Amino acid sequence: MTSLRIGIIGCGGIGRTHRNAWVAAGYTPVALCDTTPGAAAALVGDSGAQAYEDVGTFLAAAQLDIVSICTPPSTHCVLAVQALDANVHVLVEKPMAPSVAECNTMIAAADRAHRLLSVGLCHRFQPHMQAMKQAMQDGLIGTPMMFRNRFAGVMPDVHQRWFSDPALAGGGVIMDTCVHSVDLFRFFFGDVRRVQASATTRATDLGPALRVEDSAILTLTSLDGVLGVIEASWRTAPGVWTVTVYGTTGALTMDYDTKLLVHQHADGVSTILPVSDEDRFTAEVRHFAACVRGDAELLVTAIDGRQATAILVAAMADAKST
Repeated sequence: MTSLRIGIIGCGGIGRTHRNAWVAAGYTPVALCDTTPGAAAALVGDSGAQAYEDVGTFLAAAQLDIVSICTPPSTHCVLAVQALDANVHVLVEKPMAPSVAECNTMIAAADRAHRLLSVGLCHRFQPHMQAMKQAMQDGLIGTPMMFRNRFAGVMPDVHQRWFSDPALAGGGVIMDTCVHSVDLFRFFFGDVRRVQASATTRATDLGPALRVEDSAILTLTSLDGVLGVIEASWRTAPGVWTVTVYGTTGALTMDYDTKLLVHQHADGVSTILPVSDEDRFTAEVRHFAACVRGDAELLVTAIDGRQATAILVAAMADAKST
C-alpha cells in the first residue's frame, strides 16, 4: 500500500492539529467532516480535500483507509464503531471514551472489522519521553522509584468551553489532562495496582466553579511498587509542564517549555541529554500509517486506551468519595 487515503472527523483545534500532522508526515487528507455547518469547509481551505457535514455520507463516499476522530469524548464510541464498520482504520483522540464499557464496544468493533484502532496518547511519541524511557532501561538512574508529573496552567474561559461540560467531556481535568499522565506512567512502569485522587473546582477571579473538577492530584502505584504523583489544573499560574522520574542513582526531568531532558546525577551535577525535536503529533500519525501498511506494530493499542480510561474512572470515583 503505497498511498493511503486519510480523513478527519472533527474540524476544531485538534482536528487542525491532526490535519497539519498528516501533511507534515507526507499525507494530505482527502476528506474532512464536521457536523457544524462550514467548519469542514473552513479547514479544507485550498488543500483540494472534500468537505462533508454528514458522517455517513463522508464514510460512504470518501473511500478512506484511515480516519482521525477529533471530536469530544462523548462521541468517540459511536463514531469509531461507525468508521470501523465501514472498514476504515481508526486513530481516535484521547481519552478513548469516557467509560470502560464504551472502550470495550470499540475494541469489539475493531476485532470484528479486522481493522486497527489506536488512541491519540501522543506523549508516547514525544521524543523526550522515548529518550527518558530508554535512559531508564539503560540504567542511567539506577532503579526507578518515583514519578512526578505536573501538567497545569490557565485555560482561558474554560467555563464556556466543551471541556467543562460533563455530557461532552465525560469529566474534567482528570479525564482530559490526566489521561496523558497516567498513560506515561504505564508507558514507563506498566500496569497500575492502586489509584487515589483528590479533586476540586472553585469560583475564582478566573471564573465560576465548574460542573467538573478543574484541579486534581492523583497518586498511582505500579505493580512492582513505583510511586507516582500527578498534578493537573486548568486554573493555576504559571503554566508548568514537567515530568520527572527519580531513581536510586539520579533523576531525569523533561520540561515541555524548554524542551530539555536533564539528567541529574547523584552528586547533584546535571547533564542535558541530546534529543530529537520531532513533533509528537507528526510522529504519531506517521507511526499509525506505518502500522496500517504492515511495517510496524502499534505503540498505543486499544487496550492501552481502555486501561487509561479505567484508571481515570477509578480516580474520579475516589475523588468523589472523599
